[in-house]
Amino acid sequence: MAKEPEKKPRWYKLIAQAYQAAAPHDRWLLPLIIIIPVAIIALSVVIGLLFDNTIVLVYVIIFGVLAAALAGLFTLTRRFEKVMFQRMEGQIGASLSIAQNMRGSYQFADDPISVDPRGKSIVFRGVGKGGVVLIAEGGNAATKQVAAATRRINKLVPGVPVHTIYVGTHADEVPLSKLTKAVKGPKKVLSKSERAAVTARLDAIGGQRLPVPKGVDPMRARPDRKAMRGR
Repeated sequence: MAKEPEKKPRWYKLIAQAYQAAAPHDRWLLPLIIIIPVAIIALSVVIGLLFDNTIVLVYVIIFGVLAAALAGLFTLTRRFEKVMFQRMEGQIGASLSIAQNMRGSYQFADDPISVDPRGKSIVFRGVGKGGVVLIAEGGNAATKQVAAATRRINKLVPGVPVHTIYVGTHADEVPLSKLTKAVKGPKKVLSKSERAAVTARLDAIGGQRLPVPKGVDPMRARPDRKAMRGR
């Protein structure tokens, strides 16, 4: 007997889940999602009264209510994402979860290309319009791994730019909240067909593939923007 397709949760349940997940870690969440919509509605009423016309007043209030709802949802979404990034910060493999959920022309492999046997550092590889991207976790501990991976990639796909992003909270490192922007930063140098060819060559000839240390679970605790919008 065929299984029934799993029903997607309704949008209001997703909003409730997002609030329940973020509220314990963000004391400003509730005040903001109350104050901002109320302020917008109040402003719309004031603007409507200035026209001294009942019809205009009604339309302005309706517009204000809709704008207030959108502002409240936007505030919840952004605060939820901020909390999720903070909770993911420092977790091994968290950067891969964010990179794989990027919109656009970048594709990241599920497996890391280099892992420190002691679990202190890990390097992931992606290919996109800007070339090859290496995302390194572990700070200075990943420097040698990045250098070795870069040399290997330059031999396999000569002429393709290799960009390295060190993820973390220290100087010269990129926090998780800014990782998407950092990955998309380099200008376009590869077409869609060229990206496919580079990915195929790197996957076929490959590089060192070591097992992921225990505890690496990059697919958890990732913000789902589509779900937050009720899609």
